[in-house]
Amino acid sequence: MEHSSRFGTPDQQLMTVRSFPEGTKNCYTLQPQQGKDNKYLIRTSFMYGNYDSKNQLPEFKLYLGVNEWDTVKFNNSYDIVRKEIVHVPRTGHIDVCLVNTGSGSPFISALELRQLNNSIYTTQSGSLILFKRLDIGSTRSQTVR
Repeated sequence: MEHSSRFGTPDQQLMTVRSFPEGTKNCYTLQPQQGKDNKYLIRTSFMYGNYDSKNQLPEFKLYLGVNEWDTVKFNNSYDIVRKEIVHVPRTGHIDVCLVNTGSGSPFISALELRQLNNSIYTTQSGSLILFKRLDIGSTRSQTVR
């Protein structure tokens, strides 16, 4: 599949999907090397691309453990949706789950886990969800990861 969006050619990791047509809740269990009580960035990426030839944009929920994290919605088939959260697990594992809401099969293109320095993104309690990322003052229209 070759497609260009307003952000250029999609990342290679978006060119494949893993779908979950069966079951209501399907989870990935991540076991970070540094274990519990450390800060991690969890990033999920999704691009539908009509991979199932149904031409019906799915909508599903994303959970972190038993807690609802966000809803994954698409504006069009080649819309790239990314969800990010900074999380400090209280156990040695992190469950990232996709939950079927009856509006198409959940799927994922990429799941990333990155350890962060514990001194950044301080919070009184809980996780920090990305609200919006803006590039102000850049002279290049290039995505920086």
